[in-house]
Amino acid sequence: MITSIVGVTVALFGASLAASIAPTPITKNSVVHPAFVNSGRVPGLKIWRIEKFEPVPVPEKSYGKFYSGDSYIILNTKEEKGNKKKAFSWDIHYWLGKDTSQDESGAAAILSVDLDDSLGGAPVQHREVEEHESQIFLSYFKPGVRYMPGGVASGFNHVDINAPGEKKLYQIKGKKNIRVRQVALTVGSMNKGDCFALDTGTEVLVYVGSKAARTERLKAISVANQIRDQDHNGRATVGIIDENSTPVEINRFFTELGSAGSNNQVADVPYGGDDAEFETKQDKAVKLFKVSDASGTIKSEQIEQIPLAQKSLTAGDAYILDTVTSGIYVWIGKESSTAEKVESLKRGQSFLTNNNYPAWTKLSRVVQGAEPTAFKQYFSEWRDQDFLGGLGGGKGGSTSRPAVKTEEKKFRSG
Repeated sequence: MITSIVGVTVALFGASLAASIAPTPITKNSVVHPAFVNSGRVPGLKIWRIEKFEPVPVPEKSYGKFYSGDSYIILNTKEEKGNKKKAFSWDIHYWLGKDTSQDESGAAAILSVDLDDSLGGAPVQHREVEEHESQIFLSYFKPGVRYMPGGVASGFNHVDINAPGEKKLYQIKGKKNIRVRQVALTVGSMNKGDCFALDTGTEVLVYVGSKAARTERLKAISVANQIRDQDHNGRATVGIIDENSTPVEINRFFTELGSAGSNNQVADVPYGGDDAEFETKQDKAVKLFKVSDASGTIKSEQIEQIPLAQKSLTAGDAYILDTVTSGIYVWIGKESSTAEKVESLKRGQSFLTNNNYPAWTKLSRVVQGAEPTAFKQYFSEWRDQDFLGGLGGGKGGSTSRPAVKTEEKKFRSG
């Protein structure tokens, strides 16, 4: 498996990055990156930040805080219940900040492959983009994720313990899945549909918008406690500013904000202008494409069989599943060639571009035998115990082959 790292790097990110990640040829005898040794052996979360193409462990107390100029690798290890022998399943996420460099994002993707290989190729891989993370990713962090400006490459100082000088204003959005972003220190950044946390260095003041939901208020208080504990070692106090606060308390908040603003100047935006999520028209159907080199050259064919059947997936090939509303899955058969694995990942990226999907559209890689429920739901009568028809057929595939569509040069759906 490790032998494919350089090939994937060149195919997706170019030769220069491949040289940075792997300056010497990688062989089957190559060892896993030292930062990943013994990872995935016990349940729980591990996070690494990419620094000069190297994965550097993030302290556990900083989990949930991500810098927009950086890229990260996140490993979640779960113990499978009901097995007599201890067994684990894994999810690997590589998170890309909105200001991260192409080299850093490429390094995160490729080092994720290295981590994946160290776990036998069984993990499900997910690409996460800032502000458009998957539900499973957001579920790891309570009360929510917090976005910070800067990053390693910019020389931004990540350490801010009890610093009384620089104030920070955070916008807290969402009800179930919370996202926290630092915004400009001005009343113009605020609205009455969201909650905001003003970090003065010695206090964290929570402003609860008059149109914010009760659940948002509770989450905002949890976020303020997190800021106190992560950034100030628990030595700051937390205060609440809401409709029950006195005029003196409200005015003190805006005095601390320091922008010559007042509560009357806070924008009256219902529900805080909820994050706009990309949604494709519902009349589009889910589509499955096979990526195969059985003919000697890589070809992509759309599976026309509806509903999709598990037997359409052959162990000797790779597939791309376009779910329309939940992102793209790249499925890797156990017997697929290295070329097919590389090409399927490459085509997953180009599929997004050619279909004018946003760059942050979710892209996940799954392997045969370790498919998540979110993937299996698109197929009729999925069986986990054995692999029938195409799943047991290797290169030969199923004896009853579905109709296919001739390869389209631009690899578009629809």
